[in-house]
Amino acid sequence: MMRFFKVVTTVLILGFVFAGIATAQTPLDLNSPIPLDKHILTGTLDNGMTYYIRKNETTKNRAELTIAVKAGAVLEDDDQLGLAHFCEHMAFNGTKNYPKHELVNYLESIGMKFGAEVNAYTSFDETVYGITVPLDSMKIVDKGLLVLSDWASNVTFEDEEIDKERGVIHEEWRMGQGAQDRMMRKYLPVLFHNSQYGKRIPIGTMEIIDKCPHDAIKRFYKDWYRPELMAVIAVGDFDEKVMETKIKELFSKIPKSVNPRERKEFDIPDHEEPLISIVTDKEAQYTAAQIFYKQPEFKQKTMADYKKAIAQNIYSSMLSKRLQELTIVADPPFMQGAAMYTRFLGPKDMYLCFAMTKNTGIERGLEAILLENERVKKFGFTATELDREKKSLMREMDKQYNERDKQKSTTLLSEIKNYFLSQEPAPGIEFEYEMFKKFLPDVKLEEINQFAKDWIHDKNMVTLIVAPEKDDVKIPTEEKVKEIIALVKTKELKPYEDKVNTKNLVPKEPTPGKVVTRKENKKLGTTEWVLNNGIKVVFKNTDFKKDEILFTATSPGGWSNCKQEDAVSAELAADVINESGLGDFDQTELQKYLSDKVANVSPYINELEEGMNGSCTPKDFETMMQLTYMYFTGPRKDEPAYKSFMEKQKAYLENKSTSPEGVWRDSVTCIMSKYNSRKRPMTVKLLEEANFKRIHYIYNQRFGDPSSFTFFFVGNVDLKVVESSIVKYLGGLPKVERTESFKDLGIERPKGKVDKVVNKGKEPKSLVLMNLAGNFEYSPKTRMELDFLTGVLNIKLIETIREDKSGVYTIRAIPQMNHYPKQNYNFTVVFPCSPDNVDKLSDGVITEIDKIRTNGPTEVDMNKVKEQKLRDRETNLRENSFWLNVLSAMDFDKEDGSAFVDYEKNIKALTVDKIKQAAVKYFDKSNYARIVLKPE
Repeated sequence: MMRFFKVVTTVLILGFVFAGIATAQTPLDLNSPIPLDKHILTGTLDNGMTYYIRKNETTKNRAELTIAVKAGAVLEDDDQLGLAHFCEHMAFNGTKNYPKHELVNYLESIGMKFGAEVNAYTSFDETVYGITVPLDSMKIVDKGLLVLSDWASNVTFEDEEIDKERGVIHEEWRMGQGAQDRMMRKYLPVLFHNSQYGKRIPIGTMEIIDKCPHDAIKRFYKDWYRPELMAVIAVGDFDEKVMETKIKELFSKIPKSVNPRERKEFDIPDHEEPLISIVTDKEAQYTAAQIFYKQPEFKQKTMADYKKAIAQNIYSSMLSKRLQELTIVADPPFMQGAAMYTRFLGPKDMYLCFAMTKNTGIERGLEAILLENERVKKFGFTATELDREKKSLMREMDKQYNERDKQKSTTLLSEIKNYFLSQEPAPGIEFEYEMFKKFLPDVKLEEINQFAKDWIHDKNMVTLIVAPEKDDVKIPTEEKVKEIIALVKTKELKPYEDKVNTKNLVPKEPTPGKVVTRKENKKLGTTEWVLNNGIKVVFKNTDFKKDEILFTATSPGGWSNCKQEDAVSAELAADVINESGLGDFDQTELQKYLSDKVANVSPYINELEEGMNGSCTPKDFETMMQLTYMYFTGPRKDEPAYKSFMEKQKAYLENKSTSPEGVWRDSVTCIMSKYNSRKRPMTVKLLEEANFKRIHYIYNQRFGDPSSFTFFFVGNVDLKVVESSIVKYLGGLPKVERTESFKDLGIERPKGKVDKVVNKGKEPKSLVLMNLAGNFEYSPKTRMELDFLTGVLNIKLIETIREDKSGVYTIRAIPQMNHYPKQNYNFTVVFPCSPDNVDKLSDGVITEIDKIRTNGPTEVDMNKVKEQKLRDRETNLRENSFWLNVLSAMDFDKEDGSAFVDYEKNIKALTVDKIKQAAVKYFDKSNYARIVLKPE
C-alpha cells in the first residue's frame, strides 16, 4: 500500500503493519502495472539475491542497512518451534568476521545503540535485520555491509553461545506471559482455522528452546537463509553507484543454493459457517468484541488495483468515523471502535471491526458494530461523507507530497522491505501523488458501498469475545452470539444522518493586538516577540520539513494550585475539554470541520504547569491559531460529553486490579510517594470525586490568564506570513494581570532503604524496580553527568545481566532529574525476570554500580557513550520536536542556552575521573528502594 495508507493498528489481539498502492501514465491504462520508484536502484545477483539502493539526503550522514529474509516461523519443522527466532538471536552472538559479542561492541563503538539502531525481528513469514551506520568514512560503510553479509551467510552458531542464549530467549518468552498470551493461544487456532500459522507462534515453545540440539537451529539457518530468499537494502546519504558496486562485490561471494528445500506457501483454509471464540481469563484487562471477515488476498499490481485500494481505504475510514461518533454519546455502546480492510497472513486479507466495551456491555457492543455494518450494507454511505473524506485524503496527500524531499530513510526502507517481502507496490510519492489526483475524483459512492456487500457475509466470518473472569462480567454464550448475528439482519434500521455544522469556528472575530517587542537570539537561531497582552512568543524557523509547524505553550501553575477535594477534577479537566468540542461545535462536528485541514491543538494540565500542544501545515496555521483561541475563550460545557468521558474512564479502570503489572505500577507510585494523597492511582471509586462544574471552573481558572503563557513555534514558520494570525488570535486574547506559580505539595520519596514485594499474578515472572535518589544541584553540568553515567551503566547491564548471566531479555537504567518544586534526582533500573532470579540479578546490578563507583568506567565504555551522545545530537538537531522540547525546557528552567550550544565540547571534555566522581555522588545507596512483583 502506498505510504499514505500505511495502517499501524493494534486490534487488541495482533499488531500488523499493512499497506497498499500507487501509479501513473498518460493516457491512463488501468491495466498497466504499477512501477517501482524510479529513485530505487535494484538488481539481482547471480546467486539470486536481490538488492535495493535508495539515496536519501534528508537523514544526514546516516545509512540504513537491512537484510530481509523470506523465512519465518511458519517454515519451522515440528522439532524447531521457536528456532526461526532463535536464529535471529544468534546472529548477534558470533559471526565469521565478528566473533562472539564483537559485533555489538563494534557498533556501540561507532555510536550505535543496541535495540534502537541495531535490531532485528522474526514473524510468521519473514526475518529482518537492520543497522544504522554513520557515514564518516567508507571503512564504516564497508564494515556495516560486512555485518549484513555475515548475518546472511556466516553466523557461527557456537555451541556455548547457543546454550547461553537459551536463557535470554526464555526471558523474552517470560515477558509475554500473562492473560493476553493465554487467551491468544486459545483463539488463534479458531482465527487461523486449521492453518499452519496457528501452529507456529514465532516465540515457539520453551521445551524446544531449552532442550533442542544445536543442529536443529543450524538446520533452519542452512535450509532457509539462502540468497534467492534474501534482499539487501541500503537507504541513506551516500552515492548509490558506489554502494551498488560494494554490494555486488561483497554479496556475490555468497554461494548459490544447491538443491534447495522447497519454500512452501501456506493457506488459511476457508469455512462456510461463522466461527466463534469466547475466551476469558482472571487477569484480562479489557473486554472486547471483534469480528473478522477473511477475504481472498487482493494483490495490487495494476492501476485499476490502485484505484480500488483508494476506495477500500475510504470505506474503512468513513465507517471508523461513524463508530467513533458512537463513543462520544452520553451512554456509549462501546469505549473504542474501528473498522478496516487490511492484509492478514498467507493468501488472505481481512475486513475487521472491533469494539472495546464495558464489562456489562459485551452483547450491546457486539450488536452495535454489527448494526453499523448492516446499516452500511443496506443504505451505504452518504455523498457528504464521501466528499469530506476525499478532501481529507487529498489534504493529507498534499502534505506528503510537499514533504517528498524530507522523507526519513527509515520510512523509505520500510516501503522497500514491504515491496520485497509482500509485493506491496512502492512507486514513490511523486508517482503516487499524480495517480491520486487522477483517481480520487472518480471514486464513486456505488463502488465504495459495494464493498459492504462483498465483505460482510457468514463465510470466513470469525467472532471473537475476550473478557476477564469476574462476577460483574456478563459473558454471552456461543448461542447468544449467533442469535445477535442473526438478529441484526432482521432489524429495522434508518439511514445514517450526517450532522454537519456550517457555523464559523470562531463566532466573533477578536480584536487584534500587536507586537510590542522583538528580539533575536543568534546562538539558538530564535526570534522572540512579546505581545501587548503579555504573551511571549518564541519562533525557531527550520527547513527539516516543508509542511510541518509544531507548537507548545506553557504557563506555571498546574493542578498543584488546586485543593485536595478538587484533585481528581483537576487531573481530568483538560481531557474532558478535549472531548467536549469548542464553542458551537460538539466533538463530532469539530472533527468534521477539521477533516480537510491538517491542524490540531490539545490542552493539558499537569502538576506544575498548564499548556497546549499542537501542529499544523503552514497552510493551516490560521486554523491552529483559531483552535488555540477557542481553547482559551470558548471551551464547550457539554454534559453529555462529560458523561461519555466518565463512562469510558470507568470501563478502562474497572479491570485495572486484575493486571499484575498494573497493580505493581500502582504500588510503585504509592510507595515512592509515601502514599501521598495527591499521588493516588486512579480507580473507579476515585472517579466519583470528579465534579462536572468544578472541572470547568478549574479549566477556566488555569487558562484564565493568557499573559502568563509562553508559546514556542518550531518548523517552517515564515514570520511575515504568520504575524497576522499571531496578533489576531494570541494578541486578541484578554489581558489579565495576576502572578501565579506552582506549589510544593510535599510529595517526597521515602528516605533510607525500602524493600517491598507485591504479590500478584499466577505466571512465574517478576518485575523489579531498583531506585537510588538524592538531592541534586540542577544544572546543565549535573544533568549531563547523570545522563552520561546512565549510558555507561546501560552498557554494563546489557553485557553482564543479559549476556553473561542470561538473566533478562531487557534491562534499562533511567535517570529522572527534577528542578521544581525541589531539586533532586531519581535513578531507576527496571527489568523483568524469573522470580527465582530476583535477588541474584538485583545483586548483579548493585555489583555493576559499585564497580563504576569504585573504579569509574573504562575508557572503552567512555568512548562508546561519547559516540552515542554525539551521534544522537547529530540527528536530534534535525528534528523539530527536539528543538521544541529544548526551547520550552530552557524557558522553564530559566537557562540562557549557552550550555546547549557548547554540548559537544562539554561531552568531549568528560573524563573517566569526572564520571567516577559523579558515580560516587549519585550512586548513593543510603536512599535505596527495591519494589518487586512476584506471583501470588
